[in-house]
Amino acid sequence: MTSKLFIHGGRIWTGDAASPWAEAALVEDGTFTAVGKRRYVESKMEPRTTQSLDAGGSLVIPGITDAHMHLTAYCKQGLYLDLSGARSIGEMLDRIAARVEESGNRHCIRAVNYNETMWTEPVAPTMEMLDRVAQGKALLVSRYCGHVHVANRIAIREGGLWESGDPNVVRGANGEPSGILNESAAAPILDMITRECESSGRLLALAEEGCRKLASMGITAVHACDVPSYGLPEEISVFQSLYEAGKLPLRVIAYHDRLPNLSFRSGLGNAFVSYGGFKLLVDGNLGGRTAAMRKDFSDKPGSKGQLNHTDAELIDLLCEAQARDIQVQIHMIGDAAIDQAIRAMQQLRAETGRAPKFPTRFNHVIVSPPDQASAMRKLGVVLDVQPIQAFTDRNMAPARLGGERMMYTYSFRRLYDAGFLMTGSSDGPMEDPNPWLGMWASVCRTDVDGSPLQEAKPDEVLRLDEVLRLYTANPYRAIGWGDAYGRIAEGAKADFVVVEGNPFDNDRQRLRNVRVRNTFVEGTETYAASTSNR
Repeated sequence: MTSKLFIHGGRIWTGDAASPWAEAALVEDGTFTAVGKRRYVESKMEPRTTQSLDAGGSLVIPGITDAHMHLTAYCKQGLYLDLSGARSIGEMLDRIAARVEESGNRHCIRAVNYNETMWTEPVAPTMEMLDRVAQGKALLVSRYCGHVHVANRIAIREGGLWESGDPNVVRGANGEPSGILNESAAAPILDMITRECESSGRLLALAEEGCRKLASMGITAVHACDVPSYGLPEEISVFQSLYEAGKLPLRVIAYHDRLPNLSFRSGLGNAFVSYGGFKLLVDGNLGGRTAAMRKDFSDKPGSKGQLNHTDAELIDLLCEAQARDIQVQIHMIGDAAIDQAIRAMQQLRAETGRAPKFPTRFNHVIVSPPDQASAMRKLGVVLDVQPIQAFTDRNMAPARLGGERMMYTYSFRRLYDAGFLMTGSSDGPMEDPNPWLGMWASVCRTDVDGSPLQEAKPDEVLRLDEVLRLYTANPYRAIGWGDAYGRIAEGAKADFVVVEGNPFDNDRQRLRNVRVRNTFVEGTETYAASTSNR
């Protein structure tokens, strides 16, 4: 018997610019077969074999994609001490001391998500502080950005970093490690912690729970980015196991920070777990001052951050990926990093005489002066942006960049109007993956009380319909899947979300409080809010 579902009783935002609204839709075997006026859709039904979903006056939208997050890291947050709620260095150390006390025979302790820029006194932890609370255990504390870690003396020695020549193992005036490990320097300690703390069975349970949480936010697909040297590996086999067990509620498109040593291209897999491409980091981040900048950081004269590759190295990596039809997603935060990526792509285009099969994805693009837009447009790149960071960086970014550069930081409106294909994402778990927070930040660009953000350009906002496209149709276009996903249209896969009420009719500030009622992937319900929560 054909599985059919009749959707009615609400406003359906289709994601189709030519016909953005519909009264009803019909799903058959996971695909939309009729979308439009209710009378038209009803004419396609077989009432006795069709189930009905009454949206009750609420909004129905295409399924939401988070186009850049670290899915496994998000799922396994519960394994480690979460410091995101700590309000001072003292509170942070107290929490770590309590975790050490209760750790029993475990030797390795990890804490994550500290953010000193949100504290009244922004004092970052040091090796000596961690030594005092570690009680002979190996202790690693990771900043929320994932680009800065602090280790105690035991962890540094056992990780083999005491004599390391890695410049990202920061040393003090005496030449000894300070405990600060930038970028990928903490990889040996992270490997040591993973071996002790992460079992496959535990990861499977955490992955199922984490994916269900994402489904409750209306997320039907994730572009999962693997960066193991930063403590952000993607355990793709775990999601394959969930899919095989019928327990995977969303699509996983995976990007890895190494080119595969097998001869396959982007797109390998199926519609639920597939290979997206190559993840490449050309610089660091603002919080750790490792983003590559044209000019010094405003709060650290003499420092312009760092590039992770020479131009020649970057060109070689891009050339190999293009020759193998592997899509590339390039992490770039600072304007000098964007400059380098543009130079490398221009030289590659001149040498090969052709564009890559899949558009190159410029990820983050946080500090981008207006002079870069034209060159990026000529290269046909996709821009992957994380709107929530315009809000969460509201205290840190002005200090790092100064007022002049803040005028071209998180330039959503300017870049959208320049004609780029843009996608929306969270960079979770560094940020909350709730997409409605990102949409709120895109549409409002204010603090939670409605007041303007410090030194931020207030007119860099998007309309709700524009930002919805960043999270629905555009991610599929970015990976070459076309219009068969991310829209409510005849012939498209039936990934859709019912949200409470209609955000188009509400005060924009209420976007961050939107609640999801139902989430469907290919016509199968993956989340339903309980009646008591409606």
